[in-house]
Amino acid sequence: MQSPAASPIRALLAPLLLVLLSLLLTGGTAARAFPLRVLIEGPKPSMMIAVSAPAQLRQDNGSAIDLAPGHWFTVTAAHTGILQLPANAYVLVGDRWYPEGMQFLRFKGGVGAINLVDSETYLRGVVPREMPASWSDHALMAQAVAARTYALTSYVRRKHGPHYDMVDSVIDQVYGGFARYNPRTGRSTILTDARTDRAILATRGQVLDYSKAQGFYRDNGIAGWVRYGQYQLPIPKGRMLSQRVSQMMATSGWNYRQILAYWYKSDVYLLSM
Repeated sequence: MQSPAASPIRALLAPLLLVLLSLLLTGGTAARAFPLRVLIEGPKPSMMIAVSAPAQLRQDNGSAIDLAPGHWFTVTAAHTGILQLPANAYVLVGDRWYPEGMQFLRFKGGVGAINLVDSETYLRGVVPREMPASWSDHALMAQAVAARTYALTSYVRRKHGPHYDMVDSVIDQVYGGFARYNPRTGRSTILTDARTDRAILATRGQVLDYSKAQGFYRDNGIAGWVRYGQYQLPIPKGRMLSQRVSQMMATSGWNYRQILAYWYKSDVYLLSM
């Protein structure tokens, strides 16, 4: 049996294309984002936050605290509530800047910070953390659909309970927010990327059938290789996308719909929640 390196994934194109090209997008309405609640910090006794523009923390006790940029504010379990951010503003929690909104909830052990963010914005902080932004466009687009499907599954099933849908680590998906703050220099580094942003926009609202495919993926998610004529085919580990092999597919001419169909055996649908 030839090695994967000796038998490029380009070989998969030939007779399989006729089957894979039958993959269709369905849905007649505009694609919609869905709301997500991502636990990004805590619970802990307290946390320091800052804002990039004037904002207001509306507390659960009915009072409000005005926050100004350039000033730190210490959040404790006595400050539970929702921080409302103006358009294009961000909140710094820990060493990351986050968009849209932040909820502070009391948990056992202190206060937790939950980023209130729509799915398309969330993906901008996920895709470049889960797959190298330098990879091929269609590999990135396949990753965007898989990550969106994973988020949708978590949103619908409420697997973490009533307070949040996901966490920001490999337990779910790595979500890095939009920028990283360096307290030693006082400077921030942008974490989003124009290439992954394009992949997210190009697949906006597109998901797999999450009753069949939950969007799971791994760096190397294959069980091995099998002979297909003079070439090799990857053997999937269930309905799970192998990121490295998907990159091989993309560089060999597969488009993202074909890549997703191979791994998940699911159509792609346009979300219209």
